[in-house]
Amino acid sequence: MRNLRPLPPSARVIAIAAAVVLACLPSGAVAQGKGTAGTPSTPSEAPSDTPSTGPSDRPGGARGSGVGTRTAPPQAEPAPVTRDEPPVEAERWNSAAAAIWHVRGQVKVAIGYSGTRSSADDAKASAIEACKSAGGQGCKAIGAWNAGCLYITTGHTAKRAGWASGASSDAATQKCKGDGFTCKPPIGGCLD
Repeated sequence: MRNLRPLPPSARVIAIAAAVVLACLPSGAVAQGKGTAGTPSTPSEAPSDTPSTGPSDRPGGARGSGVGTRTAPPQAEPAPVTRDEPPVEAERWNSAAAAIWHVRGQVKVAIGYSGTRSSADDAKASAIEACKSAGGQGCKAIGAWNAGCLYITTGHTAKRAGWASGASSDAATQKCKGDGFTCKPPIGGCLD
């Protein structure tokens, strides 16, 4: 047997520090994840033999060889990307109404335009109300449209009166004049 010499004081400090560090490390780290001594009791605590995809336990963030390193917890799967559907455009309708009636042998005419409304029935009702507001008696809607333009005008002669409609102001005026009337400026509008 050899004679063991006592360690110098600086070596004793290093040996004690190494013993403290080794005592503080998990037993799996000392054994580098191998063997049965100090094996964790639950599988989730077991060290992995595959490289970690997460940050390192080592100072400075250096990655180890993968042996004995812990793997990052599984990442939650990102939510599926949902695409917003284009907003459903509200229905848009317009209508016109007209009335022709006689007062003491004289022909009278009135028209009304609905403007843009959310339904065909609402557009017709609005056009009839506009016609009544213009003094019309027995106003009736001439239809309802959900695209394009609608213009309506009135015309008269010495003995007659009437109305005409078209897809443009000029078309309504030309139709009115084609019936031999002196025509007023058309009312109406477009949905486009």
